[in-house]
Amino acid sequence: MQTLLDLFHTFPPRGDRCALVFRTGVRRLSLSYRELADLSLRMNRWLAAQGVGAGDRVVLWGPNSPWWVVAFWGLAARGAVVVPVDFMSGRERAETIARLTDARLVIQSRFKGERLTGWSTVMLEELPYLLAETPPLADTATPNPDDTAQLIYTSGTTGNPKGVILTHRNLMANLLQVNRHIPVVTERFRFLSLLPLSHMFEQMGGFFTPLFRGSAIVYLRTLKPSAIMEALGEEDVYAVIAVPRLLQLLQNSIVRELAARHLEKPVGWLLERSARLSPGTRKRLFFPIQRKFGSHFTLFVSGGAPLDPAVFRFWSGLGFTVVEGYGLTECAPVLTANTMERQLVGSVGVPLPGVEIRLEDRQVLARGENVFPGYYGNDDATRAAFTQDGWFRTGDLGELDGEGWLHIRGREKELIVTGAGINVYPDEVEGVLGRVKGVGEGCVIGLDRGGGEEVHAVLILDGSGRPADEIVREANAGLDTLHQITGFSLWPEAEFPKTTTLKVRKFLVKEKLQQGRGVTGGVAADLLVALIARATGAPPAEIREESLLVTDLGLTSIGRLELVNSLEQEFRLDLEDSLIGPQTRVSDLRTIVARREKVESRDRFRFWPNRPWGRLIRMACDFLIHRPLLACFVRLRVEGGERLAGLDGPVLFAANHLSYFDQPTIMSALPGSLRYRTATAVWAEFFFQNFRNIFQQLWKRSTYEYGTIALNLFPLPQTRGFRSSLRFMGRLADHGVNLLVFPEGERSKDGSLLPFKQGLGIMVQELEMPVVPVRIRGLEYVYPRGALWPKRGDVMVTFGEPLRFRGEGAEEIVAATRRAIEEL
Repeated sequence: MQTLLDLFHTFPPRGDRCALVFRTGVRRLSLSYRELADLSLRMNRWLAAQGVGAGDRVVLWGPNSPWWVVAFWGLAARGAVVVPVDFMSGRERAETIARLTDARLVIQSRFKGERLTGWSTVMLEELPYLLAETPPLADTATPNPDDTAQLIYTSGTTGNPKGVILTHRNLMANLLQVNRHIPVVTERFRFLSLLPLSHMFEQMGGFFTPLFRGSAIVYLRTLKPSAIMEALGEEDVYAVIAVPRLLQLLQNSIVRELAARHLEKPVGWLLERSARLSPGTRKRLFFPIQRKFGSHFTLFVSGGAPLDPAVFRFWSGLGFTVVEGYGLTECAPVLTANTMERQLVGSVGVPLPGVEIRLEDRQVLARGENVFPGYYGNDDATRAAFTQDGWFRTGDLGELDGEGWLHIRGREKELIVTGAGINVYPDEVEGVLGRVKGVGEGCVIGLDRGGGEEVHAVLILDGSGRPADEIVREANAGLDTLHQITGFSLWPEAEFPKTTTLKVRKFLVKEKLQQGRGVTGGVAADLLVALIARATGAPPAEIREESLLVTDLGLTSIGRLELVNSLEQEFRLDLEDSLIGPQTRVSDLRTIVARREKVESRDRFRFWPNRPWGRLIRMACDFLIHRPLLACFVRLRVEGGERLAGLDGPVLFAANHLSYFDQPTIMSALPGSLRYRTATAVWAEFFFQNFRNIFQQLWKRSTYEYGTIALNLFPLPQTRGFRSSLRFMGRLADHGVNLLVFPEGERSKDGSLLPFKQGLGIMVQELEMPVVPVRIRGLEYVYPRGALWPKRGDVMVTFGEPLRFRGEGAEEIVAATRRAIEEL
């Protein structure tokens, strides 16, 4: 196996085995190996139609998803050179890379507010529709092992990105090296992908390796702690490729949960004593935490930056296996790693089979088939990267212990040399600083104020109110006198500027401090304003701290959902769109971001009525109560029922709203195969807010309880966020349950259509379901709004042709659905 195409050709024989899972936060979608191969070959033909050929560079700028994967393998099948760009990169960087590589095509995402123009382009989200109409092209490229497969521009912490040429030989060599060194992965494994696919660490560990072994990969749309823990609990995950910062975020999430249950101290006491126990005993001791990760969770693989020994001990103490490795993009990327049999704290392990490591003036040098041939269009940088005898200069400082295990001491360019000539490794100081209470995040840089560099800490406080000088004093108490912090600054932003692997871009931090901008203003403030402006359409200059998001800035229900999604993606927060109400100001939102407050949904949903025995209960209720009662008042006629015969998969029924009898009438009109596999959204405020006294409250609550069981109702709010309802709808759809909604949101008095709620558009976009328009006539006379008792009459229910949308905007979806119901 010498090229990516050799790996690709192993996909079709694996057939229906699951290859990819995509959790959007609303839906769970999956692709088999056969489907992945077929879609990639369709992508191959589509690319050929766009004039993309062997050797052409194509920029791939989008978030992790199955469609990123399909695009990648389609490009590989075409023989094109993939140029991945980190999704979090700004437009300027993406434009620079597209220009430097003379890109033939740009594949980008509608989830990015900034778009590239001036190149032939396609949206990742359009691929499902484009490829559905494109036949596969089985004639694939036959690259040589030394042909360029990818060009990866390092984000770097030094501000000097370079285009790394990676050949098919480099990638396949490292793939085989990794799998010989850690031969634990089997086809049963399921990987949770949390790092960007634009980064080689994720590609090699969480992309090529699973596909090489026939394993499955789980992708998340939003990388927030609750989504990660949810996926770990539901997807039977075996392995996670992680960077130290991510492991620390997960650790903080667990510690916060323990603290909320007053278990932090007893668990901490057990952790201190668990090091002496065997891994199996530790797993059993901490079973309540272990089970959150699933019954088969096997290991974390850590890389991209040095792992703090305290973080390693936390996870190891809980009984988890953490295998730390080391490498660089230029090495495709792995050079050394610990093993499943032995994990040495503070060490990045031993060289992989076929990799050679040596030290020269403390700098780590490497050699092997996985090492790249050079930088794209930059001969000077290529010459500087290699010694005369062909060893690659990593730029990292390291030590080899007596057993040949490598210990990384930091980047050569980040080494702090104090005025006293003492070498200080920032990573070691940061490890101590990060364990001090009151620190949200910190980094250490060398600042030269005329007498040599001094050790300077830059802090983001956690909001507890602990003074920074007290924090620094405690940190210094744990440091050698010659390595202590001599100065500090407070960083005013919610996050440090970071690379793809969440390493702090210290050169940017240092630049801002030297320019005197390290104590006021900042990117986070600008970013929050930019996100609010994008969601509301308000000019950034008009957005002030005291502005009310809804009243002053015109934030709609669609904008509210978009804003919360953007905040979660940018700041990795756990939020509910219900946190934004009529009285929420910009300053309130900034406080939530700064404190990383988590706002939980209070909605309660029942899924069990959609289980087989729940459907039996509804059948019994229909037979004994609902249908006899409805027949007393409604003479029902159905039109368009034949249009439901060919429905494949769940659909969303969208109906006009006339009466309290709408739901049972539509259910009676549906064939039995659909009737008991359909759930109905109801106005949440009617049941939980709109009551005048305790008796009305009890009546409405008891009605709701009955409705959720006997009619399969679930709440959908109108005056606050509905994202929790949307997630529940996605779960229903994933289990083949249809949905019934009334987009008007209230009953019409005379049968004419009222304006539709714009949330319908969001539902259709997120659920990716066909919409079946439904028109009811006659119930406005049988049981009109305001009537105390129904009267008998004729009612007609008409079903329209299913509407299938292909990436239209929310407003277009709403308009098209309303038009279809009007025309019935």
